Amino acid sequence: MVPVPSWPDRGIELNLERRRWMDDDLGPYYILVNVADQELKVVKDGKTVHTARLVVGKPYARTPVFSDKMRYIVFNPYWNVPPNIANDEYLPKLRRDPGVLEREHIRVFASSGSEVNPYSVNWSAISRMPYSLRQDSGGKNALGKVKFMFPNRFNVYLHDTPSKSLFNKDLRIFSHGCMRVENPLDLAELLLADQGWSRARIDSTIAEGKERIVNLKTPVPVHVTYLTAWVNKDGSMQFRRDPYKRDDQLSEVLSGALADDTPLSMSAR
Repeated sequence: MVPVPSWPDRGIELNLERRRWMDDDLGPYYILVNVADQELKVVKDGKTVHTARLVVGKPYARTPVFSDKMRYIVFNPYWNVPPNIANDEYLPKLRRDPGVLEREHIRVFASSGSEVNPYSVNWSAISRMPYSLRQDSGGKNALGKVKFMFPNRFNVYLHDTPSKSLFNKDLRIFSHGCMRVENPLDLAELLLADQGWSRARIDSTIAEGKERIVNLKTPVPVHVTYLTAWVNKDGSMQFRRDPYKRDDQLSEVLSGALADDTPLSMSAR
């Protein structure tokens, strides 16, 4: 929680506008993510049945606002390193030390699908990463033990993380856009409870060390929002930081829209 801002009425107005963009009916059972609050809630029949802290995107890699449906869960996931991370982060490391991939259990693949020995490549002669990188399942995997997939045009999702200490921070904006979930196995247990998956079965599956995809019998709506002010059911007013500085941007857009009927830009939301 943060102190009440000096402009509470304007803050409430901005967030009422954001809420207006959302569907009136979010469904009887859904996951609600508030990026500004860095928190996830599972809501069933109007009641919050689970909450978890999140790590969300950095200011230059913002977690987007959208809605989609979670369709499957992956235990012991591989991490297919996104091309921008492979090029911007791993290529400079490889020029200095090709052994970084071995230490992080990352494999190199050509476009044909054949595996490439990283020690056989002259990385200093490469200006842009021509290979795909894939991190094996296991303790060093950036996605941790589980990921929750709701395929979308932004290619973001919810997942575990080996960097547990980040959840102790007040401001948790450290990811490349995906949402890292605290205690993700609790969330998996809840989502799979009606499909015969106990916590013991989940733990046993993870202990096998192999990637396992479990389809959800009924897809679960996921609503990713950005709210810096709202009213709780008990009537208490809540304010949060604006880590992406979207309130000022939205305020300017709304002022312009009121002046000349300009349509709102999605980037301001």
